Formats: sequence, structure tokens, C-alpha cells
Amino acid sequence: MSTQIPSHIGNNSSSEYSESEHDPTDERWDDWEEEAQQDLKCLFCNDLFTLANDLFNHCSQQHGFDFQKIRTELRFDFYQCIRLINYIRQQVLNNSELDKITSYTVQNIQSVINDDVYLKPVLEDDPLLYAFDYVEDDDDEFDKVIDNNIFEMKSRDQSIEVNPTTPLEHELLKKLRLAEERLFNTEARFKTIESQFNEYRNMVKNSFLDVYSDIKSERPTGSLKMTSTYEERTNYYFNSYAKNDIHEEMLKDRVRTESYRDFIYENKDLFKNKIVLDVGCGTGILSMFAAKAGASRVFSVEKSDIIERTKEIVKENQLDDIITLINGKIEEVDLPVKKVDIIISEWMGYFLFFEAMLDSVIVARDKWLASDGILAPSHCRLLLSAIEDEELFNDTLNFWNDVYGFKMTAMKSPIKTSAIIEYVEPQAIITNVVSIKEVPTYTIRKFRLDFTSSFTLISTRNGHIHGFLGYFDTWFTRDNHDIPLSQSIDDKVEEVSGFTTGPQGKVTHWRQTIFLLEHSIQVEQGTIINGTIDCKKSKENPRDLDFEIRYQVVNKDANPNDAKEYVQKFYLR
Repeated sequence: MSTQIPSHIGNNSSSEYSESEHDPTDERWDDWEEEAQQDLKCLFCNDLFTLANDLFNHCSQQHGFDFQKIRTELRFDFYQCIRLINYIRQQVLNNSELDKITSYTVQNIQSVINDDVYLKPVLEDDPLLYAFDYVEDDDDEFDKVIDNNIFEMKSRDQSIEVNPTTPLEHELLKKLRLAEERLFNTEARFKTIESQFNEYRNMVKNSFLDVYSDIKSERPTGSLKMTSTYEERTNYYFNSYAKNDIHEEMLKDRVRTESYRDFIYENKDLFKNKIVLDVGCGTGILSMFAAKAGASRVFSVEKSDIIERTKEIVKENQLDDIITLINGKIEEVDLPVKKVDIIISEWMGYFLFFEAMLDSVIVARDKWLASDGILAPSHCRLLLSAIEDEELFNDTLNFWNDVYGFKMTAMKSPIKTSAIIEYVEPQAIITNVVSIKEVPTYTIRKFRLDFTSSFTLISTRNGHIHGFLGYFDTWFTRDNHDIPLSQSIDDKVEEVSGFTTGPQGKVTHWRQTIFLLEHSIQVEQGTIINGTIDCKKSKENPRDLDFEIRYQVVNKDANPNDAKEYVQKFYLR
């Protein structure tokens, strides 16, 4: 499965930062006061701190950004501090290289601190937004608030009259009054900050959290990031599948839907009187295929709220006596049977592994699939090549070199690291295609889903390489056998079916994944590109992907040992 993201430019990194599943009745923000001991995440890197002052000292010493000094000198109020924190978090989200920065300056800071866009939290339940304390300064407005509070509190309690008679008593009374003053001062500051935070919390709930329930499910690239538990980080994912548009896109993907249908209908003997588990059933299309093919029982598991409509769909098609819908995560639900005969699931995401749904299928396989059971699909292959696409390169990167006569090269930063999901014409491929990951779903383990793979690409013509291209092929078999590397998706093999998401095949909603190079590579026919690609789940959100591609260009008759190594990092959010 995969959700929609913009074709060319991703704003995050991530997220993840990622959008959370927002419930207007969500009480998490109301619980902030009880979670004051939450670790505070550095504005730039992943270091955690207990105290805000320690965090800001770290930012100053390690990243060259003195938050306390800046807000004191510029006399920021509460909301301006909030905006600045969220702005920096968003910049780090857009550019992962900032986690190593040693000197940082906010350009146009006055514009930033007065832009209400940055009132939206970037990290959901970000404890730093309520943990920073006011520094001791000469803020006149704040002092007026304190003076008023002191006056009001003093006027309420005049019951104790002290008349000192000795110098020592005078000195002790003086110190007592000073301590009282400081106590009043602290209490007033606390009440003011508490009031401001409550106001901010309510504003966020009313202005941002409630809005999300009405947003159409387009996967945003600058969305809210989860920072506490795995469940919180991934709630946005299930929420995105509660809307109609993503299901409509997938169902209208005829390559996808008909490949599953044809495997099920052409192998009815496998499904007859069998118990089937559909992991992430969505609208229930695969479950209904299985029921029509003769399955005796189908258990359809779906976490998102789309399941309420799926219940109506199943009943409308008079299959509710066969299909049992279960609302929940596959890792947490219970089935009324010990084992199932077949597991079907459309788990594939962009670049195959985006959204990490295969992890859930593996959990279901290990827990419920019978020893002679079948997984559909049974094998996937992740492939890599290189492309020549000057139009894409110019539209995406070179466009910023001259915008109505002005240079805007700073806008390239997030683009350079964002993997692009786009359709590519077959003629754009300028090298051979190689496998970088074989995925036999019946045997693969979760720890092998993060991988590093070497590759060798050879240019098939003269031209320029503008990026690397990734896509995947998928096979269905009757016995879960592995597909040999020598077998391509175009080979006709008895009792084996499948489809490709590559440029040479029909268009699918997965499209292809493009890793656009910062600088194009001029090649001749026979030029060799040696490299490695590292793909792993994001630490911030395990449903997102982080990449590092290292490569060397070896021209004909050149010594490979003399080739320069290039390194480029990407993310898919």
C-alpha cells in the first residue's frame, strides 16, 4: 500500500516528521502538565535533555545557536519563542544535514517570529514548547504583570504584623520580605506562563487538531512528527487510510487490483474451503475476491476508520456470512482461529518498503500462517538503474538558478535530499537494471528489511545521468517458492503471475522512485557506475525511509582505483 505524496518536491524530510491521527477529543494535550519529565529533544540533533537550559546550552556550544541570548536581546514574548522553536524544527526536518551544523543563523528572524504558520507544532506533544523558562530580564511588560500580582497577593493577606525592635530582627525581617518578594515573583511568573501555555494549548487544539479531521487524505510532507511511542509516531499512517481518495486511487490501479484478482480467481482450488487472513484490508476488495473464490472464512483486519464503510460494503455484497471484519492493528488483534491457510495483503509502498507494512505481514505470518500455508504475493524484487531526464533535472533543480532574473539556489536544499515519486518514460533509462534486494515473503525476517546493497551499472549509450531510479517487481506463486535471479517479470512461467512497477510496464499508483543527483554525470556507452545504496527505516518515524547512495564513475580505460567517490543522502517521507 502507499499513500499519495507530491510528485516532485517533499517538504520534509520525514517526518515524519509525520502527520498524526488527530482526534478532536484527543486528551493528550491535556496531559502535558503530567508529563513534565519528558525528555527534551535538541533543536538540531537527536540528543535528549531533562532541562531546557541544558538543551539551550548544548545548542549554543555544539550548534552555534544561542536561543536564550537571542530571545533576551530581541525581547521575544511567549508566542515568538514558540514560533522560533517550531521554525527551527521545520528547517531541520527539511534538511537532515542540519543535525551536524556548528553555526546557525535564522534569516529574516522578525518575519519568522511573527508568522502564525509556526504556531503549529512540528513535533507532536513537543515538551520543549512548555518547558522553557523566562530568563531573568528587564521585560517591562512582564514586570508590570508581576507587580500587579504581588500587589494583589499582598493585599489579600495583612493578618501578620511584625514590629522589629533590635537590629537583628530588622535584618531578619528584611530577608524575610526579600524571600517573600522572590516567592511572589516566581508564583506570578508561573501563573503567567501557565496561562499562556493553556491559551496556546487550546489554540492548537482548536486551530490545528480539529482541522485535521476534515483534511482530505493527501500525504503531507511537512506534517506533524511523533516523538514518544511507536504507536504515536504511526497513528497518522492509519488515519490517512480513513479517507476515500487513497482507496479510490488504489482500486483504479488496474495493474495492482487485477493482478491480485487474477491470482485468486485462477487458483480457486487453493482458496476453496480455506481460511484466509487479509492484512490491511482497506475497502475489502481482496477479501471479497477470496470469498468469491470459495474461501470458507475470511478474517479482514484493518486499523483505520475506513473499516466502518467496509462493513457496509461487505454486507451490501452479501458476503458478511464469510467475511469477518476486525478493527485493530494486526500486532494486537486476536483471531478466533489458531491458524490460517492463506495470507493476502497489498503491503507494498513506494520503493517497496515505504510505510513498513511488510513488518506487519511478517508478524501475521509468524503468528497465524499454517506450516503449509500460502502468502500472496510470495516474492518481490527491488531494482535500480540510472536515468537521463534533463527536463526533470531542469524543472526540479536548475529552475532555482534563475527565477525571473533572481538566484534562489537556497531553495534547492530540501530538493537535493528528497526522493521523488514520479512516472519515468522507458527511454529515460540509460543503464542496465540490477536487483538490489530480493524479498521472499515466506521466509524473510524483519531485521533484513533494512539493507545495504552494492551495485554496478553500465551505461548503454552516450549521454548524461541525472539520477538513479528505483522500482519493484512482484510475483504470486502457488507454493511460495523463491523467484530465481535469472527469472524476469516478463518470463512466462506456469503457475506464476506477477506485475512490474517499472517504466517498461503499465502505469501504477506506485510510479517510480527517483534519486536526483546534485550534478549530472556525463557518460559514454560502457561507462561504469559502481556504488552502494543503504536503505533503512527513519529513526524519527519507522514508516519513512532514509537512504545513502555512494557511487564512483569509471570511464572506459580508466583505473577504478582513481575514481572519486560521491555521497548523497535522501529521504522518503
